[in-house]
Amino acid sequence: MTHNPPIQPKFRVNLRGYSLETARYWMGSSARWGAFAGVAALFLFSQVPLMKQSLLQKTPVLGWYWKVEEIKK
Repeated sequence: MTHNPPIQPKFRVNLRGYSLETARYWMGSSARWGAFAGVAALFLFSQVPLMKQSLLQKTPVLGWYWKVEEIKK
């Protein structure tokens, strides 16, 4: 016959004071803020020629927006 105690300990993963529940909560918020910061940085640096040629013109859907014919002298 085995005896099961009425109260069993629950083990929670804890890393420097953050549990998995709090990490999951803050990861969603930080992912949204990171995406916003990335899009804002792209639009702020969209006038830099190196950014235009290497990244923005090669975007599959909106690359045509940044393609500008350079004036040759």
